[in-house]
Amino acid sequence: MKQILSVLCAAAAVVTISSAAFAAPGAGDNSPGSGIYRSVHDLTNGPNGAGAPASVPGFVTDSQQRLCAYCHTPHHAIKVGDAAAGQADYLPLWSHAVSTVTYTPYASATFSTLGGVSMAADPLTGPSRLCMSCHDGLTAVDNYYGLTNGHVMLPQPGSFAANPVINGDGNTNHPLGFAMTDVIPGYAGAGHADSSILSLTATSKYKTGLTDSVNVVDRLYQSAIMTCSSCHDVHNTLNKVSSQPGAANYLLLGSQKNSGICLSCHTQGGGDSGSSTTSVPAAAFTY
Repeated sequence: MKQILSVLCAAAAVVTISSAAFAAPGAGDNSPGSGIYRSVHDLTNGPNGAGAPASVPGFVTDSQQRLCAYCHTPHHAIKVGDAAAGQADYLPLWSHAVSTVTYTPYASATFSTLGGVSMAADPLTGPSRLCMSCHDGLTAVDNYYGLTNGHVMLPQPGSFAANPVINGDGNTNHPLGFAMTDVIPGYAGAGHADSSILSLTATSKYKTGLTDSVNVVDRLYQSAIMTCSSCHDVHNTLNKVSSQPGAANYLLLGSQKNSGICLSCHTQGGGDSGSSTTSVPAAAFTY
């Protein structure tokens, strides 16, 4: 009897966790931290049940109304090294067509002598190439699970911040694919300290104005590398302030107000009096 009760309690716990992660608390609710259901990444239901965004004209909605299938599959996933994987080095049970875009690394007079010296072979290493598998404007958003529907994401005319297409020119985007731990002042093993970066520790949080448990360094791929997921929470489970009155939902881990997301890593005056002597423990990366 005790064993049966234990199993029932465990099952109840799983249901509770799953509900919190994948179901919004109310109909049409895509508020921060409420899960992927009806968030901007729910291509079947969409925000408030709207489905795929207007930026993907002709988009074919999943015939079985699946939510996770656009990216993941429990069986027959694309593996690293497969022809379909291209340059991707991170494919968590992946079902979606993988971007093959050649991404130009960011370069500048300062970055190239600091963070740029520790660039990965592929700037889109880790989850970044998966993000570009929709946002490159070349890979069809509804090419998944072996389907080749062929509808790509289009830039929005006249838009700037709300343009969902990220082109392959890294010089127009925040640097990706560099070892951020190599530029943090005072950080264990940092070889190219940058005075415009805060002296982050293993427990430095994103600036949200709210109590938050998300550590900046825990969002680095392989405990070191800057990727799209270092700022964005694709599953809408960790972010607390991604949607603000009058602002779009960018699934950010920090606040746009007072540029909290930027100031989580960058200083305002080109220097910081703090220091770090704590190294990041090796941890499995989840995005």
